[in-house]
Amino acid sequence: MTNNPGPGLPRRSFLRRAGLLGLAVAGAGSAGSLLAACAPSASSTAAGGSSGSAPKAGGILKAALTGEPDSLDPAVSSVYTGAQVYDGIFSKLIDIGPNGDLVARLATRWTSQDAKTWTFDLVDNAYFHNGEKFTGNDVKYTFERILDPKTASAYAPLYAPIDAVEVVSPTQVTFHLKASFGPFLTNLANNGEIVNQKAIESKDPARNPVGTGPFQFVEWVQGDHITLKKWDKYFRSGRPYLDEVDFRFLLVDQSRVDALSAGEINWADAVPLQQLPTLSKDPRFSYETSPVAGIPDFLAMNVAKAPFDKKEVRQAIAWAIDRKAIRQIAYFGSGEVGVQEIASGSPWFDGVDPYAAGPDLAKAKQLLADAGYPNGLTIRYLGLPQYPELLKTGEIVAEQLKQVGITMQIEQVDVSVWFDRYSKGDYEISSAYQERTIDPDNFYSLVVKTGGSINAMKYSNPKVDQLIDKAAESTDMETRKGLYSQIRAIVQDECPLIFVHYETLNYLMQKNVTGSTVGSTLELGLEDVAFTG
Repeated sequence: MTNNPGPGLPRRSFLRRAGLLGLAVAGAGSAGSLLAACAPSASSTAAGGSSGSAPKAGGILKAALTGEPDSLDPAVSSVYTGAQVYDGIFSKLIDIGPNGDLVARLATRWTSQDAKTWTFDLVDNAYFHNGEKFTGNDVKYTFERILDPKTASAYAPLYAPIDAVEVVSPTQVTFHLKASFGPFLTNLANNGEIVNQKAIESKDPARNPVGTGPFQFVEWVQGDHITLKKWDKYFRSGRPYLDEVDFRFLLVDQSRVDALSAGEINWADAVPLQQLPTLSKDPRFSYETSPVAGIPDFLAMNVAKAPFDKKEVRQAIAWAIDRKAIRQIAYFGSGEVGVQEIASGSPWFDGVDPYAAGPDLAKAKQLLADAGYPNGLTIRYLGLPQYPELLKTGEIVAEQLKQVGITMQIEQVDVSVWFDRYSKGDYEISSAYQERTIDPDNFYSLVVKTGGSINAMKYSNPKVDQLIDKAAESTDMETRKGLYSQIRAIVQDECPLIFVHYETLNYLMQKNVTGSTVGSTLELGLEDVAFTG
């Protein structure tokens, strides 16, 4: 099978990390329809939006992010705001367009000789920001670096099926896989940012990112801003429009709205949810959202520590909490009640929820008694004040658990402290999230599989591991859906985590900003953002 969309296609950057369904030979037809089904329908709901106005070249976009990145090295960054920045610095071989179709970027054509062999023809006009010309050697280096244990990339499991990357010529590479792998192409399209060996080895890549993307890194002033400037040698003609992007780290509160109103910023990646019904219709602004582009939020429980080493305790919490109340109070009615790792509009969603009849306090109390806690217990919750919805979720859950005799003490820490402790398993229970989840493999292979790079619950079940591997190896949509339903059934019963909410994203911008969309992989697509006349 060959997929050759051709270079120079317009891009509105939908869908980034997490793989939908790889277009392997046997699954070409079903994969194509799945990609289309997964394309988000972003909408601009504010009156008098600028979407119909012609973009103009030039200008500085002052953009507000919810927090500061951890790193700008795409192989190791684990914080969502890092991806928001580095996606404008790097390019990938292929991307996913607004209709869910795979589109050309650094690759102009990709062909599968068989289910384990993929050849990519490459552009001949791309340059890294250090002046190095992009070639097939950069592709080989990128994925070998991700897979190198010394890199400690959390995304290594997504590329574990790669056996070798062969550089056929400067403009052609062939991926040799160990076995057929359903999410292969869409993993490339979602988090396959290509790096340059000279750039990586000459300076700290976390603080000095060098890609072939539309914008070149300028500076990072800790605690204040990151600045990018237009890359004049960008290989896609006519992009980017903007001269510069100035990312600022602002709290999601009234000060952010005031800054937007005063023109101190032009674009914001989030708005206070209590003001969303009003701001989304405010004629001063343009508003963008999507019902399927978002983040699954869940309660993570450390099964390696008492009392969460007992399944009955975890199930008791699942039966005790009221997820509808969490949505209404913590998220002001936005998004949807968390049921699975994807939104209800996804073709992967099966709707099965064993805790749908909850809360059931009597059942929760009985489970606690069965676990040896008939008089209740005290647990500790690791909270994130920088993410008000997650912290509020913890506060609501604490009140709900009192009804079954559980006292939940909340400890608030900075996001960097939270991430360090969470990833090391130095916690009992916490709110967590897995951004850019589209294909279930991205969630289960990273978050749930034994030894998964983001498996902070320390959960392990060999049967689940086998099912995860089997689902990933398949290229048939219906087969994979059935396998993920089996995986969910086991995980829902053993309950190392509890989905509580599916959080949709909301961008707000001044009227003269156009081209901004919300995609399921949460990529900002700033090369298509511009000011209007």
